[in-house]
Amino acid sequence: MAKLYIGNVDKHTDKRELEAEFAKFGKLREVWVARHPPGFAFVEFEDDRDAEDAIREMDDRNVCGSRIRVEWAKSAGRKPPPRGAVPGGRRRSRSPFGGGGGGRGRSRSPFGG
Repeated sequence: MAKLYIGNVDKHTDKRELEAEFAKFGKLREVWVARHPPGFAFVEFEDDRDAEDAIREMDDRNVCGSRIRVEWAKSAGRKPPPRGAVPGGRRRSRSPFGGGGGGRGRSRSPFGG
């Protein structure tokens, strides 16, 4: 599943209108439209590829009187790897120091013993 953030949504746009616009790309799991404050929504697709298609086709498009912004939601939910990533490739370390050390083992002593 893949969740998209929809920005710049007109305050009068309702859930059904967004469902109709985004269902063209694939099966939706959920559509949520913010009311307080208005102006954004989340659309969740069953398939990551459908979400990619929706981003490509719907970003910067006029929907219900507003030019919407469509992008991957910044959440703990799943999202596909960046384009060009090697499937099954090594993950990059999250350490601010780069991590890994080129495959060398760590010494237990600062003197190499």
